[in-house]
Amino acid sequence: MNTKKIIRQIHLWLGVLSGLVLSIVGITGSIYVLEPELAAYLERERYVTEKPNSLFHDDIQMARYVEKQTNKEIQSIQWPKRGRETYMLKFFGDDHWYYLDQSTGKITDNGTGTGNKVFNFILDLHTTLTLGKTGKIITGTASLLFALLMLTTGLYLWWPRSKARRKISFTIKWDAKSKRLNYDLHNVNGFYFFLPLFLMGITGASFYYGDEVQWVLDKMTFSEPGPKRVFRLDAGTIDKEMPFLNIERALAKMNEHYPDYYKRNMWMTDQPDGTLSFAYQKYIHVHAGSDTRIFLRANPCTGEILSERNPDKMPVGSAIMAKWLLKVHFGEFGGILTRILWFIAGLMPALLTYTGVKIWLGRGGIRRPGKRKLNVGLIFMFFVLLISYQCHITF
Repeated sequence: MNTKKIIRQIHLWLGVLSGLVLSIVGITGSIYVLEPELAAYLERERYVTEKPNSLFHDDIQMARYVEKQTNKEIQSIQWPKRGRETYMLKFFGDDHWYYLDQSTGKITDNGTGTGNKVFNFILDLHTTLTLGKTGKIITGTASLLFALLMLTTGLYLWWPRSKARRKISFTIKWDAKSKRLNYDLHNVNGFYFFLPLFLMGITGASFYYGDEVQWVLDKMTFSEPGPKRVFRLDAGTIDKEMPFLNIERALAKMNEHYPDYYKRNMWMTDQPDGTLSFAYQKYIHVHAGSDTRIFLRANPCTGEILSERNPDKMPVGSAIMAKWLLKVHFGEFGGILTRILWFIAGLMPALLTYTGVKIWLGRGGIRRPGKRKLNVGLIFMFFVLLISYQCHITF
């Protein structure tokens, strides 16, 4: 078997084994690209303030009002961002999340979920196929194989090696017979969407293989490893006799850092080994360019900063991951144009899977007794129903 045949077999069987997973991940990713706008529309009663101005002079006054109205202690504050104009709040001892319309003081119970339930499901399906950690391994591995092997082997097989091939390899012949049209749809779209799909695959894989991708990036940029995150304190760090900061003092401590940035969220703690968490961001709306988010961990009794994750203070490799991972994965780095491109690109795995299976069957990939070829649509629908059952989707 020559090299090209071996590469064709690798491309074929990786596509057969992972095509449906990649199709689901791609379609749900396309939908999630539009999450800021669609969630704001679907949740406009919770996301959009009734009036343009806030009742409160600052966040401390707001927090004081909320705790008085609810007779509960705030555990987390999520500041307005992206398509949401209101605050999100969580209280100690309460699994529910609440929305605060700061223009009216109205507090709305949203149940145990955050954000829109439809998009929560779409994101879960996109990242885990609703199968938890197992699903995350499946989607992460499929994304990595897609980027490193399927796309590269497909590019190798497509590559025109003669002048005659070059004239026809870059365009789709729409008036051709169905077999030729299917072939063009697979090859030409695979070529033109190679770069977006490659970036989506690598960044998607990094959500599970984050340490491995970061290691490669550090080596490529000759960078030292980034700072370790502090999630828990060592035993004895906190004086048991010292009381934890209340929400007002914690907000005052948060205000001491990064006054030119927007507040993103804050998490309080009531655990002896817990930390106080502050998060800031440079922008609160979807924008072109990089994303700067800063995370601080503080002593919950004194507010002393214990660790800082600031992309501008990180080694190059860690800074690239922190600033560009989400922006590249969802196509936000170039503004509306790349978001539209990423939306279309997310549909490509389904198209490439469908057309690829048709090419395979057209070459005699699977036959019934009597040499009659199986219908590709029936095969595709069988796998859709199979994975849907596994994901607990009811049609």
